Amino acid sequence: MQPMNKRLLTVLSAFLAVSLLVAGCGTKDDKNGQETAKDGQATVLPTDSKKVVAEYEGGKVTEGELNTYLNIMALFQPQMAAMMEAPEVKKEIVKNYIAEQMVAKRVKNGKKYEKQAEESLKQFEEQLKQMPAEGKDKDKKKQDLEGYLKEHGFTKGQLKDFLEKNNKVSAYFEDRVNEKDLKKQYNKSDDFYNIKLRHILISTTEDPEGKKKKRSDKDAKARAEKVKKELEGGKKFSDMAKKYSDDPGSKAQGGEMEGTPDQWVPEFSKAAVKTPVDKISDPIKSDYGYHIIQVTERKKLSFDKVKEEMMGQKVTELYQAFIKDEVKVTKLDIPGDKKKK
Repeated sequence: MQPMNKRLLTVLSAFLAVSLLVAGCGTKDDKNGQETAKDGQATVLPTDSKKVVAEYEGGKVTEGELNTYLNIMALFQPQMAAMMEAPEVKKEIVKNYIAEQMVAKRVKNGKKYEKQAEESLKQFEEQLKQMPAEGKDKDKKKQDLEGYLKEHGFTKGQLKDFLEKNNKVSAYFEDRVNEKDLKKQYNKSDDFYNIKLRHILISTTEDPEGKKKKRSDKDAKARAEKVKKELEGGKKFSDMAKKYSDDPGSKAQGGEMEGTPDQWVPEFSKAAVKTPVDKISDPIKSDYGYHIIQVTERKKLSFDKVKEEMMGQKVTELYQAFIKDEVKVTKLDIPGDKKKK
């Protein structure tokens, strides 16, 4: 079940970005975090504990409140379940939770966000009716919202509160983004092109299937220069890609690719933006080896098409800066954490 609210997704993306940075700090043997059940769903955490796991300037967080938050996160972002096993990640989740409480108090017009949350709940319930039942209700044709949420460790009221706060947080930071600044960033940036190109990779990395010997940098470069010379001599790009390319993602398509610069490694992206259309590029070196490209079409996406994405990125930056600068945690007592504050 995916979240159905753009604002919610924006703030969750900020949280995920922070959590991923520290996910490597956890250990595989940690059993104090949120475990994953055999069916791939996160194990529901108990939410009745009054133990204080965090104190900050302005309030405190109990283990029950934290676990409720984790249960909701796990439902909407199931890929986070493994990350949440690590105490270090839980520390970041606590900061995220605290930030939401702090920001939500600064946002007025509560009725507006309450209405938005109610509308989201209705959408959620409609989506739920289309899903096959699971757990104890797997034999029922339709799932009851209250029962479904209870099985996942929280109530309808708690979910509504979660949605309200997330909407408030997104609105708070969106109000601090100037569209004129976004437009200036858009005009200066090379990140918003949609590019169609042909691509041949001469790899210097290990063959995962072990069928080809790893090439030296010298050999790969020489091979790439040979490929370029043959292409400039009139050889068909698609035929050369099928013969020489080590890129499994485009080889079968004759090297044809389409995407935006943010999807590719920096060296490749720069060349895709700067190489004149239809020209065969010089060999481009990256960590993967040497690339030969031929751009066939390059169009900059309109500002209106990328504005929402840019807004989301800016909100994420502001949100993370808020956590760093204003969330002052004075006590942390996370289960399983050996470095208690």
